[in-house]
Amino acid sequence: MSLLGKGSTRPPKSNKVRLYCSRFDPYSMGIRYILREKGVDFENVYVDTKNKPEWYNDINPTGEIPCIEIGDEVIPETFIIFDYLEAKFPSVKTQRTGDAYKWAKDRLFVTRLSQNLAPKITGLVKNPKDNVDELAVKLKTVNFIMGKRGTDYIGGSSPNYADYFLFGWVELIPALKAAHNLKFDLDREEYKNYFAWVFRMDKNKHVEQDRIDRKVNLKFRTEFFKSVIAGNPNVLVGL
Repeated sequence: MSLLGKGSTRPPKSNKVRLYCSRFDPYSMGIRYILREKGVDFENVYVDTKNKPEWYNDINPTGEIPCIEIGDEVIPETFIIFDYLEAKFPSVKTQRTGDAYKWAKDRLFVTRLSQNLAPKITGLVKNPKDNVDELAVKLKTVNFIMGKRGTDYIGGSSPNYADYFLFGWVELIPALKAAHNLKFDLDREEYKNYFAWVFRMDKNKHVEQDRIDRKVNLKFRTEFFKSVIAGNPNVLVGL
């Protein structure tokens, strides 16, 4: 795996889907899961987010990841990327299945996750004690919504983009717990819908394959977060 930072050369344009991303970034994970679900052949280009290449601003002026590039087409912003991939590769649906109301509920769900849940998980990195109780509250809401839906996944009988987006975030929690030696044990019965969903997503073939390709597991995630906490992020841990 190569990590492109300052002084690196921009990869030549290609008609193959290119995902500018980071190895441990939850937003990038959600995009990778969708690309795999759709059966799209793609390449990861890992960007050093602390030492960004000079040419990356030409691709995305905000400097943020993830970002998709296909030839002359460049798409930033996670939710815009989800929409773009759905339109670009429509043979496998991960959003629009003909039910407008369900699509709207799913979009509201991921929007609220981004606004309310994601910041609490991010907050665990530097301020675990200030965020752990609120995280439990947010996950209880997720558990309630899953119970109300009454399906194995937010997507119904199979995962959709809302499932993959959420899992990209909650998959970080065990490593953050281990990195901080943090006590965060949710009641299995009280959160039974959430835990049943986590178990199913954990065994998802696209999730498992992504871990293999990125050489990421709980141990390496934990070591990565320890390096972040220490102020010296090591995205190459385990390679």
